[in-house]
Amino acid sequence: MGGQTDEVRRRIEADINSGELPPGSKLGSERELAEHYGVSRSSLRQVLAALEESGMVNRAIGRSGGTFVGHAKVERDLSGVVGVPAYLASQGYIAGSRILSTQIAIPDHRTQRALSLSGSDFVVDIRRIRLADGNPISLEHAQLPADRFPGLLERPLGGSIYELLAQHYDLVPGEAEEHIEAVNATETEASMLGVKPKAALLLITRTTRDTNGVPFEFSRDLFRGDRTRIAVTAPGHGIRADTHHSGGIVELRAVESARTISRSDRSNDKTL
Repeated sequence: MGGQTDEVRRRIEADINSGELPPGSKLGSERELAEHYGVSRSSLRQVLAALEESGMVNRAIGRSGGTFVGHAKVERDLSGVVGVPAYLASQGYIAGSRILSTQIAIPDHRTQRALSLSGSDFVVDIRRIRLADGNPISLEHAQLPADRFPGLLERPLGGSIYELLAQHYDLVPGEAEEHIEAVNATETEASMLGVKPKAALLLITRTTRDTNGVPFEFSRDLFRGDRTRIAVTAPGHGIRADTHHSGGIVELRAVESARTISRSDRSNDKTL
């Protein structure tokens, strides 16, 4: 973008960051915005396209269309094993979920390996849409050994599974290994998450173990790229044990090729 469009982008970003326009509020039509910022509609479209890619605005067409302020990003901290409701609440969001399906199922080979199961074992299979302030942020597919958690499907599954396991099965997560990659949304995934087909999603594949190192959960979660950022705190050589240091932030952008990040998280955090 040129100098004029860069200036217009900075002005729009400043207006949004001022806090006067809450997430979801309408900025205006292309014609109204072009007149307000004194720029041609073709130049404005370039600016809006860049802002939409960054997640700062959303554009809708039709009679009720226009440009709307985007929602803030949810931060997914990989420093501990914490349930979705807990980290959403810590960031000021109202957590919610919609249960898509629950069943006792035969695990595929990948799940068998992750949970150290045999071909004759079964898993509790739970699929949900996670919500932040009523808006979809992720698709969650969790599988747990059925023999270890009898009656789990009869319990309320709208909140944190980790809390249920702590309350009814005396289990606390001790370690989680997570693999992270950027993928593109299928039409079905896009429809459920409220994004466009092929939009950037963050796939987190997680194997969670108890304090004895026994795996009890294998989960594949898809997070909206425009609503999610990853926080990682990693100590370096020579950092004192009592030194406080800030974590790195990983932002997701739309990509065609995927990169995978593998890491292990160890935590005794019981706030799940």
